[in-house]
Amino acid sequence: MKNQFLKFTLTFLLLFVLTLSCEDNPVSNNENHFSNSIEQEVYQLINLHRTGIGLDPLEWSDVIAAECRLHSRDMAGEQTINHDGFNERIERIREKISLNWAGENVAMNWSAQAAVDAWLNSSGHKSNIESNSNLTGVGLAFDADSAMYFTQIFVRSSN
Repeated sequence: MKNQFLKFTLTFLLLFVLTLSCEDNPVSNNENHFSNSIEQEVYQLINLHRTGIGLDPLEWSDVIAAECRLHSRDMAGEQTINHDGFNERIERIREKISLNWAGENVAMNWSAQAAVDAWLNSSGHKSNIESNSNLTGVGLAFDADSAMYFTQIFVRSSN
């Protein structure tokens, strides 16, 4: 009887913990190492391109990355790419970073390399990558089908 009660109690606790850990929203909250490593891969690929053509590498900004993550999560939830709310994102960044210029690239793709390749094959996106910016951040989110949504914001800081 004691063993049955113990098994029941452990089973109940396990189910309770599993229930608490499940989310109704299938969109990633970007709180894991995997997402951060993909963001860093985009960052490194962009800097490899920039330094390969004689430009200075961009400095990573956690402030910018946080805004990028929020936008990527919104896009993943809607399963669409867009620049909706760009001005608001830039104003929130401007509250913490003095800036003269900002640009944004977004993508939905299956790898960091594919997203960067798509941007480099688009004149407007490539222009942002090769701009006179000095700060950047990247944000990533997954939709329910595991597609990745990327946002990268480029900033020319006046500091």
